[in-house]
Amino acid sequence: MYKLLTEQNNAQTQKLTKQIQESESNVTRKFNSFNRKIEKIHEKNVSFERKIRRNNILLFGFNSENCNSLIKDTLAKLNELFGTNIRESDINNLYKLGRKGDSPILIEFLSYLKKSELFKDAEKLRALKNTGYAISNDLCNEDREELKIIKKHFKKARDEEKQVKIKGLTLELEGKIYTAKQLEQSDTDTDSGGSNNYSEPSSLEEEEEEVIEEEYRNKTNKTEECRPEKAKKKRKKSKTPSPIGAHTRSNKKRR
Repeated sequence: MYKLLTEQNNAQTQKLTKQIQESESNVTRKFNSFNRKIEKIHEKNVSFERKIRRNNILLFGFNSENCNSLIKDTLAKLNELFGTNIRESDINNLYKLGRKGDSPILIEFLSYLKKSELFKDAEKLRALKNTGYAISNDLCNEDREELKIIKKHFKKARDEEKQVKIKGLTLELEGKIYTAKQLEQSDTDTDSGGSNNYSEPSSLEEEEEEVIEEEYRNKTNKTEECRPEKAKKKRKKSKTPSPIGAHTRSNKKRR
């Protein structure tokens, strides 16, 4: 009798154990499936942000106290610095990201080709460092984080007197291209006691021009933007608040 009860108990225990394991397996499978879906949604959001920012630039160091003449004054300064002929008809929107005079100005071009004219002359870009002005691409949060990693490794390689330069969101080191993810992996390997060798270089092509500066972004997270009168009228018609210290398309809240 005791033996029979023991066998029945063991059989029931095994059955329950199997059911629990199957349930855990189902939960794990669903959890992994949800994670993959979330990652895909995140990738699509990042891709969308990159797309809407593609035609934008940021201008640093220019101070225009009169909001009503901001567009005219800014375009005049850009044409003066780069020898271009950018007109108001080339611009979708232009506004200041903050109330301070030295707040950066976000410029949305209608065409990527028109925007790229500002980055064609490398000598003029380098010459900006001596003028107090700077321009950069309008990067999303993910790209700014990647750029921080790339700049850290750029400085390290330059201190070690290696041949290095930044290309878009990649680092060209000794003739090989590395992404931020690969550079992070090299840091992880070093911290765990491994060698300081980088992983296989990326085969990605250059995405965009080198970014010069983006440090003003964190300073304007809670400030009102200075806009011309036309931009302000558009803002009143929209139910969605205009960007306050972040960079999205006009009249939409930036993350």
